[in-house]
This record gives sequence, C-alpha cells and structure tokens, in this order.
Amino acid sequence: MFDQPVVYLDIETSGGSFARSGILEVGAIRVEDGQVVQEYTSLVNPGTAIPFWITNLTGISENDLVHAPYFEDIADELNTILDGAIFIAHHVRFDYSYIKRQLEACGYAYNPKLLCTVRLSRALYPEHKSHSLEKIILRHAIKVGARHRAFDDAKAIKEFAELAYAEHGQEKFAYAVSRQLKTRPLPPNLDESYLENVGNKPGVYVFEDEVGQPIYVGKSVNIRNRVLSHFNADTKLNKEMKLSQTVHKLRVIETSSELEALLLESKMVKELLPVHNRKLRRNKSHLVLVKDVNEQGYTTISVETKDIAQFSDMDRIYGVYTNRSKAKNALEDKLRTYQLCSKLLGLENTKGACFLLQLGKCKGACVGKEPAKAYNARVVIALERSKVESWPYKSAVVISTGTGNSIVVDKWVVLGYLEPVEEAEPYFRPVERTFDIDTYHILRSYIKTHFSSLSVKPIKLNQLTG
Repeated sequence: MFDQPVVYLDIETSGGSFARSGILEVGAIRVEDGQVVQEYTSLVNPGTAIPFWITNLTGISENDLVHAPYFEDIADELNTILDGAIFIAHHVRFDYSYIKRQLEACGYAYNPKLLCTVRLSRALYPEHKSHSLEKIILRHAIKVGARHRAFDDAKAIKEFAELAYAEHGQEKFAYAVSRQLKTRPLPPNLDESYLENVGNKPGVYVFEDEVGQPIYVGKSVNIRNRVLSHFNADTKLNKEMKLSQTVHKLRVIETSSELEALLLESKMVKELLPVHNRKLRRNKSHLVLVKDVNEQGYTTISVETKDIAQFSDMDRIYGVYTNRSKAKNALEDKLRTYQLCSKLLGLENTKGACFLLQLGKCKGACVGKEPAKAYNARVVIALERSKVESWPYKSAVVISTGTGNSIVVDKWVVLGYLEPVEEAEPYFRPVERTFDIDTYHILRSYIKTHFSSLSVKPIKLNQLTG
C-alpha cells in the first residue's frame, strides 16, 4: 500500500481551542512493508479539568487520569513510533496540530508527510455525501471495540485504508495518496478541484460550508497564495483550524486591482454576514457627529442619523458611528479628557450652566465664562482624529489603478465602475450610492498610500451612462 512506513493515529482531547485544550488519550499503529510492527495506546493527563460532555463522549473521566502519564512522559516513545513515517489520521491536521505542538514543547522537531482519511474517502468514494468516521464505519461494516477511544478509532482508520486499497487496487489507491501528499495543506472537506482555476490575481474569495452558506470572506492581491496561507496556519491558529474543519466549498471573484478587491470584500461581508468575519460587519445607517456654531460663537455637536452620501458639507462631520451608544461613549471620552462642556456636546439638555461646571470639570463655555476661541480650539483637537476628511477633489473622479476596471468615486462614495469595452467607450456599471465608513477608510488610506502612482481624473456625473 505504501512505499514507506506509516502510522495510523488518533487522539482524544479535552475539547475547546486546540491551543488551550490537552490530549487525553493517544492510539497509534505503525506499519512497515505491510506489517504491523508496533501498537501503542496510553491515557494522558492533560493537567486540566475535563468537561462533562467529553466524559460522556469518550467515557474517560478525571478519575481515570489521576495516575496517567503527562505528555512529556510519553513523548520520547511516541516520537520513536512516529519517526520517518507518514502520519495518517481522520481530519489529519486536527490530530497533527496537537501532536506537533506537544512534541515541540518537549524539544522534538516534527514535520511529517500527512495523509487524511477524510480526503482519501472523498477521492475514492465521491458518490457518498458524508465522510465522517462514523459514516465510514457504518458504510464499510468496520468492527470497532469502542468509538471515541483513540486506539479503536486508529484501528478503524487502518482497516478503512486497507479496504479502500482492496476495492480500488494499487494504481488508483496510489494515485489518490500521491495527489493528496502533493497538496498537504488542504482542509479535509475541500476538494482539490476548487483550487484548479484559482490564479495569482487580485480578488475576493468566499469559503462556504457543506450547504453553501458563506462562513468567511477574504481578499488578496494574490488569491491563490492567500487561500493556501489559511490552511498552512491551521496547526498554529485556532481560528484557522476552525475554518479548515468547516470549509467545504470555495468561490472566487477576480478583480482588476487591489482597491477593487478591498471594496468588494467590505461590501460582501456586509451582505453575507459570514460567521468568521468580525471586522467590516456594520450597519448601513450611521450616527453622525455634526458640528455647528451657536449664536454665542461656541462649537456645538449633535448626534444625527444621516445619509452622508447626500451630505453637502463634509467639514461638519466630526465622527461616524454605527449606533447611538458608540457615538455617546466617544463623546463622553472626549468630554473627560479635554474638559469639554456636556451641554455643548449635546449630552445634557438644560438651560444655563451644565452640571459639570458645578463639579469644576467644565471651564464654563456653557455660560460664556471660557472664551469661544479657546473652547473651539480644544473641540477641534479632541475630535480631529474621528473627523471625516473633506473630499480632496473638486468633483467626482475616476480612479484608475492600472489595467481593467476604473472606479468612479464622489465624496468618498463609490458610484460605480467603468469597465473597458473593446473598440468602444467604457461601460459604466453603477452600484448603490451610499456612504459607508469602511469604504471611506479604504479609499482614504489607498489614495494616501498610492498617491504618486494613482491616476485620478475628474468626471461629470452626467457623462456616466450604463
């Protein structure tokens, strides 16, 4: 079956993040030249409490582990068993992540070839939808002493591999193995075919679960490298491990430039709300800090719900937030730090002096005690970082990033894309015109970073025709 030694291995863990949980049990079977040369099983004291659901699943209780060895006590023997062999497991990168981390903590470098029996089953039995170990055991009538015990599951994995070899023959089995070993980082449930047409171009990629539900949206100037980097990091980062274990499908949308990819990612995260994306998931409506000047010449701030795309004077916008609570918290923070007036900031509705003046925490702008010039200067300093910058151009502009589509923008709002058409004027593809704080940050940062190389041309909106 194999031209080098292999070890079939399974572990039971204490659950939770692989970076924090521990190994409870190890089962391993080493095979050389088709013969079992060593079998190994051991409980392992993880040094942590075991959740009740893990005990219910495995039958391993804390009492069973009181006199069990710690991993460092078995590391030398286990390292000898694994030495020079292909590491075979079901959801192999999960088991490998634990073993690798624990061995390295004991001073052993470990970087074997990996073979996943989930992917092997998917390759050789594509007619079946599920490739969990439970389904494989039932499908092939594999006899198992005790499920969710490490050694018995390792034996089941070994028997499945032998059955697959017997049913498909040496040539087909060897092809499935060799193809997998060449694409080691791939997750267990993601077929290699999804990567066949993924190029080294800018764009957006979407990881989907078994039923096609988006679970993560990402972007890159090199989609292929970025997608593979997720899976290369799954043995080190818990977030990547969770992603690797749940992704079944990959969808890719190529773009003409990095800027277009950045904008598309932000838009798609808001639309699809994937579970593994934390950033960019914002509401369409915004609470805006709007600056005014009262009759006495003092700067006032009001919190208003605004469509900034229709707002004519960007200089008056001193902050954009997704809800009133965040806007209020931001103002209260500036209030304390810069001794501003709660009344003029719109946090207190009262006639006469604000309450903070009585506590000595306001310098008296609310009653004309502090000069307006001094107070207004402090407001500018306090809110400058959250202020929306003025649109740096006199009109809408076309931003060209090189080849392909150009982006039409006005007042930090993307109006659409100019798509090149052979021997004709570019086609204008409009998008929904709405201000988005993430789009604002993306555009502002990109324009500043690429200012010297960016091609920006003014355009009149009546010139745009779809």
